[in-house]
Amino acid sequence: MNEKALNIRQICFLFAAVLPVTRMLVYPATLSFHAKNDLVLSAFISFAAEFAVISLLLLLAKKTDLTFFELLQNTFGKFIARAVYFLFSLYFLFSALLPVLEQRGFILQVFYENVPSFLSFIPFVAVCLYACTKGLRSIGRVADLSMPVFAVCIPVLLLLAVPEADFTALLPVGATGAGNIFRSAAESMNWFSGAAYMLLFLGNFRYEKKSSVKILSAYAIGAAIVLFFLAVFYGIFSDISILQQNALAHISKYATAFTSLGRIDLLFVFALSLVLLFALCIPLQLSTHCAAQAFSIKPAFPAAAISVLVLLFILFFNQAYLEIQTLMTQKLWYVFAFFALLLPALALLLRKKEREKPNIAVNSGKKE
Repeated sequence: MNEKALNIRQICFLFAAVLPVTRMLVYPATLSFHAKNDLVLSAFISFAAEFAVISLLLLLAKKTDLTFFELLQNTFGKFIARAVYFLFSLYFLFSALLPVLEQRGFILQVFYENVPSFLSFIPFVAVCLYACTKGLRSIGRVADLSMPVFAVCIPVLLLLAVPEADFTALLPVGATGAGNIFRSAAESMNWFSGAAYMLLFLGNFRYEKKSSVKILSAYAIGAAIVLFFLAVFYGIFSDISILQQNALAHISKYATAFTSLGRIDLLFVFALSLVLLFALCIPLQLSTHCAAQAFSIKPAFPAAAISVLVLLFILFFNQAYLEIQTLMTQKLWYVFAFFALLLPALALLLRKKEREKPNIAVNSGKKE
């Protein structure tokens, strides 16, 4: 197959524009619970860890053009490869559950408050179902669409928010202690699946000269934007930052709420909600991709099943965000660390070439 599903530009846009927005809703408040004014330092640790793993995966991409499935198959055989992909399918579905509830809360607060979340999310499920049937190629396309929206909206929101921020609230650095800083980094692993995404992208993009520099630079830009966003967020809300669950909708409210035009910043927040929708589809798309590969079936079947499961999850856990968040951040953070950091790092050890098959008919035809 000569044509790849993704290209370098799209992967760069994904890391620079799409994933950063997912870290601007509940992530800031979650970090501030333990790290408090050291939330930027805690986030830096998480970004550094993911950056390192993505660097290893790009080194692997430079050495081989094989997909993760093909690498597993070369090393362990097809059965193990299918089993691992099935586990990754479950992981990506699992990793999407908390963001789904995040998005629910964000939509209800920003768009409307009187419509049941179950009904409001039916269009989202329909979009996810469609996106999941289109494979990895659609991820690249939405990254292209998201970049200009992000490039316009985020600078405007930050420019509105910066004058309201008191950056001295971030001092003294390290006051909360190393234990709380690292604990916050560990409990925020749910928002760091970028390396797992990169693992599934292996073999689906053409590695070119300086591809690693481009992708890692894009990742660093996205990380820097989030770190600055966190600094502004805490500079504005300080001790009450833990109460600001939808940071993206709150960060610029004091700059526009008392003007004659009202909250014009919400126009940019509305536009970014489209990027959030695209970002939320990605783990579900990858879950579909892994399930289809594991069972050698068309994506439509796992896409339908995953969409139904998501809708049922919203229905039954509609009011259980706090319980789900506590479970995934404080109890099951190691699941995310295992699938999003450890396994992608270990992929570098997989066999790059196929095993040589013995020629069992070397001397056939020589018998008299």
